[in-house]
Amino acid sequence: MALMQANENLSPAAPIPQPSLHNFPLSPSFQYQPLPPPSLFALAQDHATHMPSSSHIREPKITTPLSFSGKRDDTESFINGCCLYINGQKLELPDKDAKIYWILLYMQTGSAKTWCDYIVTLIYKRQQSFLISDELLKEIDQKFGDMDKRTTQSLKIRTIQQGDRSADEHIQEFEKAVLEAGYEGYPLVVEFKCLLNSGLRRRLTELWPMPMTIQQ
Repeated sequence: MALMQANENLSPAAPIPQPSLHNFPLSPSFQYQPLPPPSLFALAQDHATHMPSSSHIREPKITTPLSFSGKRDDTESFINGCCLYINGQKLELPDKDAKIYWILLYMQTGSAKTWCDYIVTLIYKRQQSFLISDELLKEIDQKFGDMDKRTTQSLKIRTIQQGDRSADEHIQEFEKAVLEAGYEGYPLVVEFKCLLNSGLRRRLTELWPMPMTIQQ
């Protein structure tokens, strides 16, 4: 009973003061200062850091040439395909040896393979060498290509027939043969008319004025 009376006579405890930010003002040296805007030099450094290195640059995708068998009609296309790939993939084929061996890898069928084996043997015996890949391509052209293209294309001009092909397709083949044959002048227009299909040729004879050039 005495303990209960003693507790009743005790005054309530005073509240403990809580700290406030206002009670601790920051000195001027600790005040927040905004960061300065980035300089052009810093931006350039950041850009350079995220730029891809030359080792990660991707070259354009170029189709490799078809395997060459030694056929005369395929020689020009094979050489052109090699030139396009070599000039477009300089990182993949960095030196002349890489280019030369790469070309020979696509000569693995027909008479081209026989000639390739012979050339590779000479290279390893140091009896044959090419200073640049163009020398090898020139050798391929002399070995398998047509050495008298003008005569061949001149004969082809007289045998091309339009048939059921469109006029555009026929003209493309005709112009290619004309370019390689070196033909020009009005006799070429006569040859062109003779090679068209009969229906189109008849319509041309009915026109007035008569067309005097292939373009007309």
